[in-house]
Amino acid sequence: MRYAVQWIAWFVLVALVMGWLARSRSRSRATSAVSLYHPTSTLVVGVVVGGLFLAIAVLSYLFPNNTGSLGISLFFAGFALLGAVLVVEYFRVRLCLETGGLTYQRLFGKGGRLRWNEVERIQYSQSAKWFRLVTNNGEVVRVSVMLVGLPEFARAVLDEVAPEKIDTGSKSVLEQTAAGQPPSLWM
Repeated sequence: MRYAVQWIAWFVLVALVMGWLARSRSRSRATSAVSLYHPTSTLVVGVVVGGLFLAIAVLSYLFPNNTGSLGISLFFAGFALLGAVLVVEYFRVRLCLETGGLTYQRLFGKGGRLRWNEVERIQYSQSAKWFRLVTNNGEVVRVSVMLVGLPEFARAVLDEVAPEKIDTGSKSVLEQTAAGQPPSLWM
C-alpha cells in the first residue's frame, strides 16, 4: 500500500510539473512578439534537477554505505548534467522570426539564418517534441515545442513554406499550433 501511494504521489507531482511547463510556454513577453525563447520554467526545472542530482551524487560519494560506489555517484552526476543542459539551453537557444525566414542560435555551435525559400522539408517528431526543418543544402534546424512564441512560428511556416515541403502529418500539427494549441509535452 505504501508503495502504491508513493507512485501515485510521484505521478501527480510529475503531472503538475508538466502542466506548469505547458502553461508557461503560452505566456509571452510584450517586447518579444517575433522571438521564440524558453520560458523561465525551463530554467527553474534545470536548476532544481541539476542541483538535486548533484547533491545526491556528492552525498552518495561522501557516504557510500555498503552499496555505494564511484559508479553510482557518476550515475547521479550524469543526471545533474541533464539539468545543466536545460540551464544552458535556456540562455543560449533563441530563434527570431524575420521577413523571409528566421535567425537562430543553437545549444552548441554557431547559429545562423534560414530563409523560408531554402526549406526542403519540415517534419514534426512526436518523440523528440520538435519541428525539424531541413534546407536544400542539408542544414538542419530544430524548433522545440517548449518555446514561447510557437504559434507565430507555425503561422510563418504555413504562410511562407510551400505546402509540398511540409510532411503530411506535420501539417495538421502546425495548423493546430498556429491556432494556439501547441503539441502536448507528454508522450
